[in-house]
Amino acid sequence: MRLLATVSGVWRLIQDGAGDAAWNMAVDEAILESVIAGEQPPTVRFYCWARPSVSLGRLQRAEKVLNMSLCRERDIPVVQRLTGGKAVLHGHDLTLCVVAPVRSFAPAHRVLEVHLRLVYALAKGFRMLGVDTRPVVQAERRLLKGSHANCFAHALPGDLTAQGGVKLVGGAQYRRADVVMEQMSIPIAPLPESLRGVLQPWHEPDKSPLIGICCERLIAVLQTGFASEFGVEWRTAALSPSEAARSNALRSRYLCEQA
Repeated sequence: MRLLATVSGVWRLIQDGAGDAAWNMAVDEAILESVIAGEQPPTVRFYCWARPSVSLGRLQRAEKVLNMSLCRERDIPVVQRLTGGKAVLHGHDLTLCVVAPVRSFAPAHRVLEVHLRLVYALAKGFRMLGVDTRPVVQAERRLLKGSHANCFAHALPGDLTAQGGVKLVGGAQYRRADVVMEQMSIPIAPLPESLRGVLQPWHEPDKSPLIGICCERLIAVLQTGFASEFGVEWRTAALSPSEAARSNALRSRYLCEQA
């Protein structure tokens, strides 16, 4: 299958509202498949979560990182992402999914290199909000080897932090057929009370300087940051009919039995 040429520098922008957890994951995979097939150009999708939810990294096991009784009691949806990394708490965050051929990030190619280019794009947007950032270059060895369930528990190499070391973005990547999919979560509101304590071990999140930022304003500056970093022009669009149909078909794959 051919990959759609990107020489035009036109990327698709999808601004979705709040969807349920399984739908959000299914849509991201449907977009990945359409970019692989050459049906759509590189795409960035912004979305939120209809209710407090948990997404687990590709290799995580729910019984090892979740307080299952709390999830059942609080009726918290749990999904397992295609992307790796640690668990992410949702419902108070703006999430973006970036799907593009690896060549779109040239000269970056390796996972961390591509991630850093995305981080730089976000940092440009954050600066427009007056939030100074820095990517983490080194982390303590104990953090690299330690066991923790929560993506936001520690800032590791490649993560983007504000002054004081507060982690601003959680991101994880997946690749298929030379196409990158990276999902990135940005907390912009206080943690929903129902999510407190659901991960094991529990780590109380630091307060991000982005909390309280208007979602529309954040999306606007991030669009500008991406345009600057990658030299792209935006084409605002919705999911194609085939992507919507594929999302419906994929949704059941992400419907985890209630933890």
